Amino acid sequence: MTNGNKTPWWPYLLVAAGAAAGLGLIALGYAPPTAAMVMGITMLGGAGLRLVVPGRSTGALAIRSRKTDVLTLAVFGFLLVVGAIAFSIDFHAP
Repeated sequence: MTNGNKTPWWPYLLVAAGAAAGLGLIALGYAPPTAAMVMGITMLGGAGLRLVVPGRSTGALAIRSRKTDVLTLAVFGFLLVVGAIAFSIDFHAP
Protein backbone atom coordinates (compact mmCIF):
# COMPACT_ATOMS: atom_id res chain seq x y z
CA MET A 1 0.00 0.00 0.00
CA THR A 2 1.42 3.37 -0.99
CA ASN A 3 0.27 6.96 -1.13
CA GLY A 4 0.56 9.22 -4.19
CA ASN A 5 4.29 9.69 -3.60
CA LYS A 6 4.91 5.93 -3.77
CA THR A 7 5.77 5.86 -0.06
CA PRO A 8 5.27 2.35 1.33
CA TRP A 9 2.97 2.20 4.34
CA TRP A 10 3.32 -1.48 5.28
CA PRO A 11 5.92 -1.01 8.10
CA TYR A 12 3.82 1.69 9.76
CA LEU A 13 0.60 -0.26 9.32
CA LEU A 14 2.24 -3.35 10.81
CA VAL A 15 3.16 -1.47 13.99
CA ALA A 16 -0.24 0.26 14.11
CA ALA A 17 -1.99 -3.11 13.71
CA GLY A 18 0.00 -4.52 16.63
CA ALA A 19 -0.99 -1.57 18.82
CA ALA A 20 -4.62 -1.97 17.74
CA ALA A 21 -4.43 -5.70 18.50
CA GLY A 22 -3.22 -4.94 22.02
CA LEU A 23 -6.07 -2.50 22.59
CA GLY A 24 -8.47 -5.01 21.10
CA LEU A 25 -7.30 -7.62 23.61
CA ILE A 26 -8.17 -5.24 26.43
CA ALA A 27 -11.59 -4.64 24.88
CA LEU A 28 -12.16 -8.41 24.71
CA GLY A 29 -11.42 -8.73 28.42
CA TYR A 30 -7.84 -9.98 28.44
CA ALA A 31 -5.51 -8.80 31.18
CA PRO A 32 -3.82 -5.45 30.45
CA PRO A 33 -0.32 -6.96 30.90
CA THR A 34 -1.09 -9.33 28.04
CA ALA A 35 -2.05 -6.42 25.81
CA ALA A 36 1.01 -4.44 26.90
CA MET A 37 3.19 -7.42 25.99
CA VAL A 38 1.65 -7.54 22.50
CA MET A 39 2.14 -3.80 22.01
CA GLY A 40 5.70 -3.90 23.37
CA ILE A 41 6.73 -6.78 21.13
CA THR A 42 5.18 -4.97 18.17
CA MET A 43 7.16 -1.81 18.98
CA LEU A 44 10.36 -3.85 19.29
CA GLY A 45 9.54 -5.37 15.91
CA GLY A 46 9.03 -1.87 14.52
CA ALA A 47 12.44 -0.88 15.86
CA GLY A 48 13.92 -3.90 14.13
CA LEU A 49 12.17 -3.03 10.88
CA ARG A 50 13.41 0.55 11.07
CA LEU A 51 16.93 -0.70 11.68
CA VAL A 52 17.01 -3.31 8.91
CA VAL A 53 14.75 -2.01 6.12
CA PRO A 54 16.33 0.58 3.81
CA GLY A 55 15.33 4.21 4.41
CA ARG A 56 13.02 4.65 1.40
CA SER A 57 11.17 1.42 2.14
CA THR A 58 10.21 2.27 5.73
CA GLY A 59 7.75 4.92 4.58
CA ALA A 60 5.75 6.51 7.39
CA LEU A 61 7.72 4.58 10.02
CA ALA A 62 10.68 6.87 9.29
CA ILE A 63 9.94 10.13 11.05
CA ARG A 64 13.29 11.24 12.40
CA SER A 65 16.79 9.95 11.86
CA ARG A 66 17.20 6.17 11.82
CA LYS A 67 19.06 6.20 15.14
CA THR A 68 16.37 8.28 16.87
CA ASP A 69 13.51 6.19 15.48
CA VAL A 70 15.12 2.89 16.50
CA LEU A 71 16.04 4.17 19.95
CA THR A 72 12.55 5.58 20.60
CA LEU A 73 10.69 2.47 19.45
CA ALA A 74 13.09 0.13 21.25
CA VAL A 75 12.93 2.01 24.56
CA PHE A 76 9.13 2.24 24.59
CA GLY A 77 8.78 -1.37 23.46
CA PHE A 78 11.23 -2.57 26.11
CA LEU A 79 9.45 -0.58 28.83
CA LEU A 80 6.08 -2.03 27.81
CA VAL A 81 7.42 -5.58 27.91
CA VAL A 82 9.19 -5.08 31.25
CA GLY A 83 6.10 -3.37 32.69
CA ALA A 84 3.88 -6.22 31.51
CA ILE A 85 6.19 -8.76 33.14
CA ALA A 86 6.35 -6.71 36.36
CA PHE A 87 2.55 -6.47 36.58
CA SER A 88 2.26 -10.21 35.99
CA ILE A 89 4.42 -11.07 39.01
CA ASP A 90 2.51 -11.56 42.26
CA PHE A 91 4.69 -9.86 44.87
CA HIS A 92 2.20 -10.37 47.70
CA ALA A 93 1.73 -14.11 47.52
CA PRO A 94 0.92 -15.68 50.91
